[in-house]
Amino acid sequence: MPGHMGLRATILATLSGAVLCGCSHKQPPPNTAAVPPPPPFASSSSEDEGDDTRDPCSLLDPKEVEAALGEPLAVPPFRVGSGGMGPKASGSDCMYETKNFRYLTLTATYEGGQQEYSLTQMVKGQLKGGRGNEGIANNVHKNFQLDDGTELSGEWDEASLTPMNCCIFNALRGDQLLIIDFTGTRAPLRQVAPLVDAAFKRMDKPLHINGNAGVAAARTLDQTRPKPTDVCSLLTRAEVEAIVGPLAADPVAHGHDFCTYDMPRTPGTVPLEYEVKVRWRNGYYQWRSDRHVGNIALGAVGQIARDVSGAGPPKPPEAEHQSEAGGAAADAADPAESVSDDGMNYVLVKRDVEIAVNSRFVDKERAKALVTAVAAKI
Repeated sequence: MPGHMGLRATILATLSGAVLCGCSHKQPPPNTAAVPPPPPFASSSSEDEGDDTRDPCSLLDPKEVEAALGEPLAVPPFRVGSGGMGPKASGSDCMYETKNFRYLTLTATYEGGQQEYSLTQMVKGQLKGGRGNEGIANNVHKNFQLDDGTELSGEWDEASLTPMNCCIFNALRGDQLLIIDFTGTRAPLRQVAPLVDAAFKRMDKPLHINGNAGVAAARTLDQTRPKPTDVCSLLTRAEVEAIVGPLAADPVAHGHDFCTYDMPRTPGTVPLEYEVKVRWRNGYYQWRSDRHVGNIALGAVGQIARDVSGAGPPKPPEAEHQSEAGGAAADAADPAESVSDDGMNYVLVKRDVEIAVNSRFVDKERAKALVTAVAAKI
């Protein structure tokens, strides 16, 4: 779902998941779209494109967004439909996207913002109130602060992150609400929050930027994404066996995004198989969200264990972004590539494609090599 998922839907889904298992998170945004080399980020007006006075793309200067992301935009800002349904003229949200399909979205509510914001606070209150695991509630609360514990300040009356999400910042001023979803970027909250401050200051005096003018370019850029392919067809059986050893049978496909490789079974032992899963769109968004929720869950479990054992302070959480010194990441052309191993799966993100291979109950080094080989084919 490129862009901001409907706030109510997100909050309700988050509340339900958090209460039931404490491990829910916002699903990654649907399909995005874009164009090749973009025209200058100049103003544009066209009645045919549905220009209006409350264009969310008119609240930020593209150069401000580029500074926050640390890289240039691939196309002019463009409007997307509510719920992240892709580029859409007169859509409710605005998306800013780079050539590697890293993106953030801005949602602006001019009236009724207090009611929307109250939903976020309701979920936050439920989590902090202990309706669910107390350890998880405490960890979620900590994630509303910056790394150094300082509070953000800006042109807003109240502000917070959406519960159980790393990167959806909500800011309320009077009855106006701005939501910036930066899950699909590498940027931390500290770099993104000033964008919300700048957007509030322009709600009464917007810039001359037409978000509808960038829709066509966004759709063109989208055509440059890796095309979904049957995962089992990416590597021949011989190529796979050269990595993991002889297989017991031919690879088994499960749709276009899942392939299993069964290893020979030895009597009295647990059957082993390598599972390769590929998320063809919004892979980075999902990767960042999963790692955040995983860290919250691990932190909660660790806190419970420390409470029981009386152990010392917790070990610092794993860094949100890992750099890979070698292997697939070193060979990839995409500088924003990310790699991680959560103990269950070895995951690699190439551009916006997420590739995962189970790392539990199998040879980890072979799992890593299999991920690398698959990534080289995409």
